[in-house]
Amino acid sequence: MNQIKVNNDVENGTYTIEEIFVNLKNAEILLKIFETRENLDDVFENICVIVNESTHYMHVQNDDASIVIGKNHLKNSEKKILYLDIVHELVHVKQQRQGLDLYDKSYSYVDRPTEIEAYAIAVEEARRLGMSDNEIFDYLHVEWISHDEHKRLASRVGVLI
Repeated sequence: MNQIKVNNDVENGTYTIEEIFVNLKNAEILLKIFETRENLDDVFENICVIVNESTHYMHVQNDDASIVIGKNHLKNSEKKILYLDIVHELVHVKQQRQGLDLYDKSYSYVDRPTEIEAYAIAVEEARRLGMSDNEIFDYLHVEWISHDEHKRLASRVGVLI
């Protein structure tokens, strides 16, 4: 992660992944996600990053797999958090390209298979970075889920508190 630079002083607009996350393509976890260098290259060549004011964190658009990042999140969040978030979102890019519905409303957020897979990969990478389960538990907290859902999500991705 040390060789990855986050270009967080950008205006609203559309960018390549590498323009925002410089050297991200070299992160080993991405080859695990996309399985081949060709798949990884294709994602980095064809998926855009949209920076805007209205998004709070990051998400992937279900229709074209564009990654949307809130300007405030990009500008003010820790590099480690942004890195884990982009890893999480790149799992969603892979899922969208496989034809999965990223926002399947028949599941709650913490029970949605696409979220569990994306968080599990982010947790694996957080552990590789040396984060403790307490730090990872904090990372897993998002304000749109309840305390019980937060604990359930942590349990589903192997974070024990």
